[in-house]
Amino acid sequence: MRNQFIDVSSYQPDTVAFFQAAKAQGALGVVVKLTEGSEDGSAYVNPRAAAQIRNALAVGLRVSCYHFARYTSVADAQNEARFFVKIAKQFGMYDDTLMIDDAEVHSAADYQSASLAFLQEVEALGYKNTGIYSMKSFFTGGILNSHGFGSREIWVAGYGVTSLGIDNATAWQTTDHGIMGIDTSLDFNGAFTTGATAGTVPQINVPALQPVQHVGHPAIGTYIVQPGDTLSGIAEKYGTTYQNLAAINSIGDPNYINVGQVLKVTGQPTSENTYFVQAGDTLSGIAIKFGTTVSDLVSRNHIANPNVIYVGQKLYLAGNGQSNAYTVQAGDTLSGIAAKFGKTWQALAQKNGIANPNVIYVGQTIQI
Repeated sequence: MRNQFIDVSSYQPDTVAFFQAAKAQGALGVVVKLTEGSEDGSAYVNPRAAAQIRNALAVGLRVSCYHFARYTSVADAQNEARFFVKIAKQFGMYDDTLMIDDAEVHSAADYQSASLAFLQEVEALGYKNTGIYSMKSFFTGGILNSHGFGSREIWVAGYGVTSLGIDNATAWQTTDHGIMGIDTSLDFNGAFTTGATAGTVPQINVPALQPVQHVGHPAIGTYIVQPGDTLSGIAEKYGTTYQNLAAINSIGDPNYINVGQVLKVTGQPTSENTYFVQAGDTLSGIAIKFGTTVSDLVSRNHIANPNVIYVGQKLYLAGNGQSNAYTVQAGDTLSGIAAKFGKTWQALAQKNGIANPNVIYVGQTIQI
């Protein structure tokens, strides 16, 4: 079995039309991001999750859920599991829902034990169907042992390879721009794509938050945010700027970081040649804007119908990898965006036809 499924977060649409189109392109299931971090840390809940779940189910897709892990210890992992379950219950997820730990930040000294503790806590709270997601390098490099999770689902990300080399993998994320131009995986045993929704919402009470110290095992080139930290203060420690840290960590508001958050402290902003669809866009208009063709955009982004694109959809463009567009995030200013990319706000205002440099809006695309 090699059934296709997708995974979505707040970056993807939540409409019936989006999921209908994904199904038409071969998707049989979807894994929806619910939460990230802990309730006393980032306390993040995907604002589109409820609609994504509802509309994916409406078109007949098998729905699973995932949590993006930030835990730094076993106790912290248990807290994050409780947060995940709490939100899943609020969204009415049945007890047979496949619940995935997205473990891709090596933030605990014993990452295997912390990840296993997360899954065991989810199961103890009534969701018996669990699994773990991570990249191939975590399993082959000794950070995680796929055989240490028993019969739980093992979902592995491995791009550009013909074999994962992980004999008990049950799902393989093969690309980050497949169906609808987003993450697409293959399901080997049907856990992500078959079966009808059944069961009831677990009635087990979620234990109260147990405060823990967010101290972990930062990977090389990362830093775990501590109480009292500011982005500028962290930048000073590592000889960089807060603008660079905001850019490489996709932080929209540099004044808002969370205790326990894992930050990259080295590197440069991602230089993908991408564009996020805006209201009123057409594929032909985007092609003209970027000096390419509709046929190239269709081929490069696996678009089934060139007349159907969605606001917020990420499109890959032809080019040498140098990013020439930026999507405005909450808290951004034109001068801040200019600083991130080594430009002046005057140059960006002129290039983008911005009459008032003090007025930009979230979701707006700025040509760099």
